[in-house]
Amino acid sequence: MAHWTVRVRTTTENDQGKLIARNEVFLVRGESIEEAQKRVKEYFKDMTIDYEIRSAAKSGIVGYIDSEGNASD
Repeated sequence: MAHWTVRVRTTTENDQGKLIARNEVFLVRGESIEEAQKRVKEYFKDMTIDYEIRSAAKSGIVGYIDSEGNASD
């Protein structure tokens, strides 16, 4: 399974009613770019913030090791 870098622009409203836009980057596992985008949409589906997937690209990351030393590819 490949890793994908998905860039998302989120928009939230602060306490003063001002809109705050942020660009966030997610590392997503998936077989295809479509699957990676679908996983991001699932992640945001129940949230009350606006978001837009700006880009998605195959990552050069081959795997990761978590804080307990478990590896994933």
